[in-house]
Amino acid sequence: MPSNQQYGFSIRRETSCFANWPPNALREIGDYGPVNGALFEFFGRLDREEIEALGRREGPSSADYDIMIKSSRSLYSHLSAEARANVSHGKALLEITFTSEEGIVFAAPSIKITEIASMATLGRILNERRLKGNWLMDHAVVVQVSAAESATILLSNQAGAGMEFEVAADAPVNTQLVAKLDAGVSLVSSRGVGIKIIGEGPLTPLFKLAYLQRRIVGDSRIAYRQALNLGTDDELDVHDVDDAYVLVVS
Repeated sequence: MPSNQQYGFSIRRETSCFANWPPNALREIGDYGPVNGALFEFFGRLDREEIEALGRREGPSSADYDIMIKSSRSLYSHLSAEARANVSHGKALLEITFTSEEGIVFAAPSIKITEIASMATLGRILNERRLKGNWLMDHAVVVQVSAAESATILLSNQAGAGMEFEVAADAPVNTQLVAKLDAGVSLVSSRGVGIKIIGEGPLTPLFKLAYLQRRIVGDSRIAYRQALNLGTDDELDVHDVDDAYVLVVS
């Protein structure tokens, strides 16, 4: 599986959200397009008046993500002579290592969630577009974005990949430390790591989508997962549009 799809599936499994790709790309409420595998493909944006009509509200609470997939991190204060040559006096070495080419580090603390205020309005807008021949049914709309002030996202290319950073000797080894690393100041070495987003921000690494779908009678959530090619564990919210159509949020 390509590394971008592997990343998308892995982060979706961990967070129940779609992962932005590339992770530092701009993503906003009102963006729309198709989904290819686990990844959203930008096609366009709703009109400004349509986006304003949806309204906005903050999510119920912030979220903290500290995801380590086939990876680990360690802090070393007592260094070998070789390591000390690359680290300033009184500093320690933070080592991040990967055991697989599918390794991921996703550190994004204090994520702020913003979502549209009216699903009913979105349903009306998309249905009107459909009736006018201005909506493709395989497209979905971004209805929620998760913004991080600072984040670090790393994807390995091979088993044995790793990175080393110079940090304060008394630094707590937590998601705040990793998310606020400065590649220009603290990076000591890197090997076998492909995507390297280090202490960047603000980012919108996660989001949710809404699809306009024909109403399905019966155990609709299972049917919608199958229709949209979603995983069996994906969370779904279904909102009525009219007698024939619904909005499915995932």
